Amino acid sequence: MAKKMTGIVAQFGTKGYGFITGDDGEKYFVHQKNVYKKSRLSADTRVKFRVETSEKGLVATDVKLEKLNEKSKPLTDNDIKFMLCFLFLFQLVIAYFVFF
Repeated sequence: MAKKMTGIVAQFGTKGYGFITGDDGEKYFVHQKNVYKKSRLSADTRVKFRVETSEKGLVATDVKLEKLNEKSKPLTDNDIKFMLCFLFLFQLVIAYFVFF
């Protein structure tokens, strides 16, 4: 049975594999095929994962990004649409005063 762990991505290369340093101090190998929803991992990212052992060592599987705290939540699609509309309207106002 695989145990659940959390840790930080130590390194993740462009070839699709790297290492995660678990909160227990161990290093776990991770491959892109074991990342949930094919998210792109980068160094210093907090992740949750399951640990399995293979003939080559410890392997991280079912790797998921940890939820962000409420202070740094990502922008939603509606937030981005609102900002683009505001920017467009602002540009219209500026163009009106410049050209008319």
